[in-house]
Amino acid sequence: MTHARQHRIQVVAHRGASEEAPEHTLAAYRKAIEDGADALECDVRLTADGHLVCVHDRRVNRTSNGRGAVSALELADLAALDFGSWKMREALAARGEELEWEHRPEDREETSVLTLERLLELVADAGAGWNWPSRPSTPPAGPARWRSGCSSC
Repeated sequence: MTHARQHRIQVVAHRGASEEAPEHTLAAYRKAIEDGADALECDVRLTADGHLVCVHDRRVNRTSNGRGAVSALELADLAALDFGSWKMREALAARGEELEWEHRPEDREETSVLTLERLLELVADAGAGWNWPSRPSTPPAGPARWRSGCSSC
């Protein structure tokens, strides 16, 4: 006789709720928690001045209005960039419309570069009891890149 195991399907928010908010932003992770995600996945990179930030790509070109490698920029440089407008621009482009880059001061904290420390504060404040296994990405995608969350991502 075979006994079928009961497995609970878990929802892992890859780069936060990245379908609804700009990836790796406070807004994306806040939305993922509100939506009831079981776990969060993030990519972590080291800045030139030694801060850990949640940024997927080696360079900030795709997800911000800046250019350059995360490892060559300081946290203050990254904090001055807009990591949110591209998501709106992407949605408008799908409809054949265009959006110029614009900073929205009211959304600044939600769409600015996210430090790992701030993400962990959000998780702690939410009271989430997630187990956060960490492992280096394979192969390494750049200096000090670590992935946390989903062990199969």
